Amino acid sequence: MLKRNASFDKSQWEIFLKRKTSKASAIATTGILLAAVVGLAACGAVGPYSESTGLPNPALTPGFLNPAVTQNNIHSNICIVGWTATVRPPVTYTNQLKYSQLHSGYNLNGDMNMKDYEEDHEVPLEVGGNPSDPRNLWPEPHNVKYGSFVKDQLENQMHDLVCTGAVTLKAAQAVFLTNWEVGYQKYVGRLP
Repeated sequence: MLKRNASFDKSQWEIFLKRKTSKASAIATTGILLAAVVGLAACGAVGPYSESTGLPNPALTPGFLNPAVTQNNIHSNICIVGWTATVRPPVTYTNQLKYSQLHSGYNLNGDMNMKDYEEDHEVPLEVGGNPSDPRNLWPEPHNVKYGSFVKDQLENQMHDLVCTGAVTLKAAQAVFLTNWEVGYQKYVGRLP
């Protein structure tokens, strides 16, 4: 099996994944995405965002953890520079999911322009969030008061605090499983 490292470029990784992806897994992924779309539409997902912040709808994106990341092994995974690139799902997967979510109503005021969103991990990979589970991925808008770029600052801060031992992995994950804006004020400072 090919192991990915920091010097391994994205296009090579995607080529490797394509070779390892069977038609059956492609069909299964399509089925999961279709089920997600139907489920979102059936539960009336229209307008899940708050105008002022853009927090995700917890019924649609409750957050989901990576069971392979524990407090005891963080220095073998999340605390290694470049590790998230080895588990991050390919853009083809996240773009398909984002498209499905936006077109099923998980959008801000009807805006379905994919460039206005970042398909983000509710619990970031940097603190042990699940890389590909749709329960941990959502179309985070850029064009709200505290958009994706602000949350990214908190993600980096929490990663640093976990890896230096200042905060436990569980505490860092809880920041994102509740309201990241509150966590931002506690660990980074005043919201911009």
